Amino acid sequence: MEPEGSSGTGGHATWTSTWSGYMLEYLANLVVNGTKTSSTFKMVHYNGCEKALQEKFGIMRSGEQVKNHLKTWQKKFRKVCDLRGLSAAGWDEDTFTITLDDEHYNSHIKDHKADADFLNKPIQHFEEMHTIFGSTMATGRFAKDSSVPLGTQEESTDDWDNEVQRMEVQSGSGIGATQQDNAATSSATKATNPNKRDKGKKRARPDHDPLVAAIKWESTKLAKAIKVAGKADNDVPADLYDNVMAFKGSFNETHLSFYHSYLVQHPHIARAFNSLSFEHKFNWVAKHIADNYPGQ
Repeated sequence: MEPEGSSGTGGHATWTSTWSGYMLEYLANLVVNGTKTSSTFKMVHYNGCEKALQEKFGIMRSGEQVKNHLKTWQKKFRKVCDLRGLSAAGWDEDTFTITLDDEHYNSHIKDHKADADFLNKPIQHFEEMHTIFGSTMATGRFAKDSSVPLGTQEESTDDWDNEVQRMEVQSGSGIGATQQDNAATSSATKATNPNKRDKGKKRARPDHDPLVAAIKWESTKLAKAIKVAGKADNDVPADLYDNVMAFKGSFNETHLSFYHSYLVQHPHIARAFNSLSFEHKFNWVAKHIADNYPGQ
């Protein structure tokens, strides 16, 4: 759940984890299919995602809200990049987890409590974030904003567009040495003549084969699904749905449906929930809804 104010098509919007995941997968697929431009997505892409969200979940989100929400996940990805750079940090490629031993973890969290959400636990939607944002964290002016709380929306979308361009140049993602040299030459020209702007020029698209990228993306997801399906830990109780929906008289049915989806994605939690007494099940449901749907 990513709380960002009230729902609707104007201003900020509330996003559940399921909606965020669908948005990221939709946009990541645009990247691997070669639809995304070299600098950022176009408004038509955000509007397309808006329509897909409406068709899938029946929610109303504007293209601008999709664009702003993507900025929230870009901040998360930058934080992940920062933490992977810690000298004592390890990286589990199978679970996408930044690992720290107890001593270093406790020492770091003492001064950076919010980082606990990113350490020693799988990072949600890492594959999609990596596909969309690349592998290099932002530097310069945008990095100075790292103190901004995660989930805080920025008013200017131009800053986001410009920063993605800088990230791509720095990471060299798909851009050859000649193109980087040209970018450096262009910057030098602008420094000499600040009034001269290359308004008519467009950055070159990343040099990659969309078909190869798409196959690689789908193969990664398939391999991950096979690995998860092969684990006995993936089983959920057969009567889980009935046990969740037993609270329809106390909670919103849509919220209960999302909680059931959450339990299915976390089988060990689902089994623990199913073993509880009715009263304790009620407490778990109430806490999940309070945490994820504040004020509703």
